[in-house]
Amino acid sequence: RLAAIWFVISGCVYQQGVQKTLLSSPWGGSWQGQGYAARVSSYDRTGANVDAIRIGPGETATLANIDGPGVIRHIWTTTNADVTSTRTHILRFYWDGSEHPSVEAPLGDFFGVGNAMLANVHSWPITVLAGGRSRNCWWPMPFAEGCKITVTNEGPDPTSAFYYYIDYLALDSAPNTTLRFHAQYRQAYPADFPENYVILETTGEGQYLGCIYSVESTEPNWWGEGDDLIEVDDREPLRGTGTEDYFCDAWGMREQSTLFHGTPVCEGYDDAGLRSSMYRFHILDPIPFRKTIRVSIEHGHANDRADHLSSVAFWYQTLPAASFPALPPVEERIGGEERIAYLQKKAWRLATGDSPGAAEQLAQLLARPGSLENVPLVEGLIAYVEGKAKPDEDSLARLERHLAELKRRVDALPEQERYAPARVELPTDDDNPVPGSTVAAQRMLERARYDLARRVAERRGLQPGDEIVVEARDALGNLTPPPAYEDSDDFSDSYAKVDDPHLMGSGARFTYGNADSSRARFTPDFPRSGRYEVFVIFSYGANAGDTRYEIRHAGSGPNPAVVALAQRGRPGTAGRNNAQWHSLGTYSFEKGREPGLGSVTLNAAPGKALPNPKFEYRAYADAVRFVFVGK
Repeated sequence: RLAAIWFVISGCVYQQGVQKTLLSSPWGGSWQGQGYAARVSSYDRTGANVDAIRIGPGETATLANIDGPGVIRHIWTTTNADVTSTRTHILRFYWDGSEHPSVEAPLGDFFGVGNAMLANVHSWPITVLAGGRSRNCWWPMPFAEGCKITVTNEGPDPTSAFYYYIDYLALDSAPNTTLRFHAQYRQAYPADFPENYVILETTGEGQYLGCIYSVESTEPNWWGEGDDLIEVDDREPLRGTGTEDYFCDAWGMREQSTLFHGTPVCEGYDDAGLRSSMYRFHILDPIPFRKTIRVSIEHGHANDRADHLSSVAFWYQTLPAASFPALPPVEERIGGEERIAYLQKKAWRLATGDSPGAAEQLAQLLARPGSLENVPLVEGLIAYVEGKAKPDEDSLARLERHLAELKRRVDALPEQERYAPARVELPTDDDNPVPGSTVAAQRMLERARYDLARRVAERRGLQPGDEIVVEARDALGNLTPPPAYEDSDDFSDSYAKVDDPHLMGSGARFTYGNADSSRARFTPDFPRSGRYEVFVIFSYGANAGDTRYEIRHAGSGPNPAVVALAQRGRPGTAGRNNAQWHSLGTYSFEKGREPGLGSVTLNAAPGKALPNPKFEYRAYADAVRFVFVGK
């Protein structure tokens, strides 16, 4: 019924004299000719169940590259990446072979929520569910000669699972419009200038359809006295009466979500650092322009505030449109606790990578906004980087001093402040609390400390209690190369990982099992011969009743030691045993790397699930630890 009302109204809302391209409605059907339904998605081309793509740091993935005419009618996406991905992942849409994107916006802002936050949205063109992680849009996006859609990961971490659908109508001929969909992200962090904050400014012919607008306050008190101003062609401007008025609320803002306006997030205005995100869509009242349009809003009354403002404008216009200016750097797009977390992850990636200037780049991070809380972590990681180049007791002692400072900070925090509030349900079955930034920094430096201690031990010679660890994936999420780690073809990357200081925290490998043998082998390079106690650990995703470990050691010959150990990691499974080290016994190993004389193999065939009807079979290969006992 609503759709029918919209179709009837849409033919009458525009003034006479506006050109034909502005008279037709994006949703009314007049843009769409004869054609057929088509889809591009992230489905697994191999027939397996890995229906997502992986996007490494700095990588750009092409989601769609469609030839010929058509109209995109629906886009859905979700990802297992953390909340900062809402600002680190950039969407770009290109129409009809254009070199410049007509859409350029961070993932979260494009789908209705700014400030690197998560929330549900229930509007006409955008809906977001699953605590802010299932994102949909229904903006019609016509094209005559083709389109390309990309997403770029500008964050420090790989995104191991990015799922998407792009549903479109493949047309027999060009759509009956020359207008193309546009969306542009802007920000002012802070808005410390006398002019209005500009949401949209463009030239050409088109329709303004609305915006997402986000505020992070830099001082207490109400920030919404700013009036909106919409200047179209040479006509009298459309003048507003207040920020909440433009977004169809009154007497302040409160959280709500409706078809054409809403405020998915409103943390209030009694203190600095509080965030709000709102939307206003001109679906029934689009604003046409023939030559120019400028949409702006005051930041406070007469621009007397300097809050952090950001926005995404949505509009249709003819091509070519002016190219967009470069986006601000990632760390300038993220605020609050999320900025601290982002800088922590960036520091970790620098420290665990192989960049020759890592120590200098880490030092430069200390000058970035939001870095003050990360000083012990960054300085400890500088000691770690320098210690990797020359492992010695001095660098280890420096790192441990910074770790002790972080531990003092954590101990001083009340228990309820050590972990982040559970604002949303994460896309996992892990029931562990999410650490706050101080606890996260301590855990990062603990991992670095264990890794540097292993390097120091190998350089001076192993002593009882020293350890060797082989992980399936390294600190950056990359697969550990053979012969250190090898698995059968049915294994794939998982976003599950064990939060343990002995591990670099990169993520695991898993298998659903099959009729053939599912195997994962860990083969360390033993620095000296002797007896080692062997430990294994696995993630919360595990649900396998048949897993056993084969230990090949000096003297085992063709008959390795076999230890049966069911993996019980899923919530609700009796006797859960994930995220803990399990001893497989003590064995003798020879110096060097030889799979037949020194390796541990996870065997998961034939695939027997535990009695937990909620979860399917999964066996995990995370890590194996070898602790030197002596000769």
